[in-house]
Amino acid sequence: MNRNLLTQIKNEWRDNLWLVIELMVVSVAVWVLALTLYIALRPKFEEKGFDSEDVYKIAIKTLDSESPEYVDMGEETENNNINDIRMLLARIRKSPYVEVAALSCNALPYQSSFSGNELKVQGKGDSVIYHGNLRMGSPEIARVLRLKSREGLSVEKIEEILRRGEILVSNGEVYALSGLDDVKDLVGGTVMFMDTVNPKRIGGVIESVKRNEYEVKYGTIFMALDENDNNKINNSREIGLRVKPGMGKKFEEEFNSSADMRRLRNVYLTELTDMATAKKLSHNYTENQVRLWTAGIVFLLVIIFLGLLGTFWFRIRQRSGEIALRKTCGATSGDIFRRTIGEGLLLLSISIIPAIALEWVINRYFNLIEDDTYYTAAVVALIFSIFIMVLMIIAGIAFPARKAMKIEPAIALKEE
Repeated sequence: MNRNLLTQIKNEWRDNLWLVIELMVVSVAVWVLALTLYIALRPKFEEKGFDSEDVYKIAIKTLDSESPEYVDMGEETENNNINDIRMLLARIRKSPYVEVAALSCNALPYQSSFSGNELKVQGKGDSVIYHGNLRMGSPEIARVLRLKSREGLSVEKIEEILRRGEILVSNGEVYALSGLDDVKDLVGGTVMFMDTVNPKRIGGVIESVKRNEYEVKYGTIFMALDENDNNKINNSREIGLRVKPGMGKKFEEEFNSSADMRRLRNVYLTELTDMATAKKLSHNYTENQVRLWTAGIVFLLVIIFLGLLGTFWFRIRQRSGEIALRKTCGATSGDIFRRTIGEGLLLLSISIIPAIALEWVINRYFNLIEDDTYYTAAVVALIFSIFIMVLMIIAGIAFPARKAMKIEPAIALKEE
């Protein structure tokens, strides 16, 4: 038992070389599986940028001119429809169960629409460009979603910024920002945005509002939707509202039973949906994929474990005579067990170095993760893969080793 373990590994280098290669390949496979699952799950545990509890959305629709209930008001039809939207919104706001309501154009989460926009920021150096997903809503949308400031501002202050006609931008891992080190440095800059005459000031920085919780953080651009502007009203196709705590069911009953709240001439409100339902529908596909990947990973890990178990079982069976000889020389079962486990872990340590190099090459070639998040994701996946490999090696060695140590030395030496 006093024989140097490294010397033994060196003397058996041919057999150990193939085992190191096998461990390296298995380590890389486990790393890729762990990384895939990590990439899918990590965004779910990040800040999503809003609070959707007690929030509902309502679709705004208008009757087609072919409808028998259509009201033809001549040239004033369009303007009257817009005014009717304002009236229905006012009725929603008057509900005793509603805390706040706002018009929305792509402002609410759990929908797939993406309106990418580019801001050329002036007054902040040369060539400062910011990319983000444009979201528009009445200033009250800040309270509906309880937008989260990156500067420690209250929701009321965020709403005030929107009410002044200023825009909000967000942090985000997937946005292009050139010329500045921190997105907060954009505050105070101006942009010629959707208006070639009047520049808009960047008034604050909020947390990125993700479309769903499995999405990485994109840049977000929030702009107030002026309820006095007919064109802006015409572009909004939904109402976002926050009910008072515990009043969701009461509001649903009121909305479904009140024709005056749902319909005014050609304009009608429909598809009342709470964000919990919208979230479930939005996450359904991704969560099914995550469950499928998880099941696949578990299955592959079982296959890998059985392969390692077979490899170490064969190695230990070949060493039955050596184990018996060590026992006759005074080695205890614990000594033999620790040596076999130590040998397996040492071979794993040797295989980890080329495995890390191969993992780096694989990530660069297939671009599994973004460069700015590579180290965190890679290290987490590497730690997980090493932990799993250690467990599998210990389990793969423990059972055949204990079985081999139960064989009487005389019988093992005779078979040898």
